[in-house]
Amino acid sequence: PELNAYAPDFERPTLDGLPIRLTELRGAPLVLNFWATWCGPCIVEMPILQSIFEARHGTGLHILAVNLGEPAPVIRAWQQANHLTFDLLIDEQQTVAALYSLRGQPSTYVISPDGIITDIFFGPVSEGALIAALERLNG
Repeated sequence: PELNAYAPDFERPTLDGLPIRLTELRGAPLVLNFWATWCGPCIVEMPILQSIFEARHGTGLHILAVNLGEPAPVIRAWQQANHLTFDLLIDEQQTVAALYSLRGQPSTYVISPDGIITDIFFGPVSEGALIAALERLNG
């Protein structure tokens, strides 16, 4: 998907087995991140995502981090070790990555409350750049 296009819909389970469908989260800004535990830049980026989530989840912000092909026990151990409280989604067959024609990881999409992709970051995103992208959604 490209900028200013609707974000392709998908449904994947969280680590708790609860299904999350992207279109059901419309009405609030959303950050969609693709990552893996073995990806060095992803490891650097996760504390940034956690910081932004802690600061903004009360305003309705959703962060979905789609793991690229790893099993749930590996993801859960990593989540606990890094104290992540936003939703980590399991995508062992990498169907969501294929849907988004993923070029590499990390990749981060900022999605408006009406489901439009407003920013795309390939590679690690800085806290300032991600906050600026979210602020633009507020007009």
